[in-house]
Amino acid sequence: MQLKFQHLVRLTFFFLLVTLTVSGCKTAKTHYREGLERASKNDYTGAVREYDAAIAKKPDDGSLYRLRGVAKYEMEDFDGAFADFSQAILLVPTDAESFKFRGDIKQNRGQYKQAIEDYNQAITHQPNYAKAYNNRGLNRARLKDTKGAVSDFTQAITLQDDYAVAYLNRANLRMRQKQYTPAKEDYDRAISLDPNMVQAFYNRGVLNHTLKNRKSACQDWQRAFELGSPQANDLIKRFCK
Repeated sequence: MQLKFQHLVRLTFFFLLVTLTVSGCKTAKTHYREGLERASKNDYTGAVREYDAAIAKKPDDGSLYRLRGVAKYEMEDFDGAFADFSQAILLVPTDAESFKFRGDIKQNRGQYKQAIEDYNQAITHQPNYAKAYNNRGLNRARLKDTKGAVSDFTQAITLQDDYAVAYLNRANLRMRQKQYTPAKEDYDRAISLDPNMVQAFYNRGVLNHTLKNRKSACQDWQRAFELGSPQANDLIKRFCK
């Protein structure tokens, strides 16, 4: 009985060793796939852990840094994401997506000119990158380059006709320029593409109020309030009662 027990212990120990050895031999590609799987489930902490392991095995793969950067970006670890996107660009100088994300971080830091430089690079390497045009337009608008901003939003829409946010951004600029008819057309289009876009309803309400269309303005603000805008309720109380 004692011999059988010892034999069983040895077999169990051997099995554990085999299991540990196999688990420790995952390839970079396996970690990459598991990172994608975790990211698809919004488990960004787990995704970063898998990308860490993949990078340890394949440190010269720029795509791994980009993917880890995206996961960190979603976790709001912007400094870590910035470092990863920069390393991805160093390894793959034509990585449009890393340029775009790094531009987004610079935009959030208020570095609008530097952000535009990154969006320029993203567009150079991927001329059909609608998001890069849209985001460059936002930074141009912040730098008072209205003409350039409208041009970028228009190009984003040309590349992606269902890009609701680009319609909203162009509408906001057009309303600021008092181009009310095309602004309203853009708000209408944005809302048709995304019926839950609270800012589009709110701003279209402001436009309708400017045009003395009180009923439509109140309807838009009511919808904006229903979608979660307390500011819209303030306008309803002031102008619609």
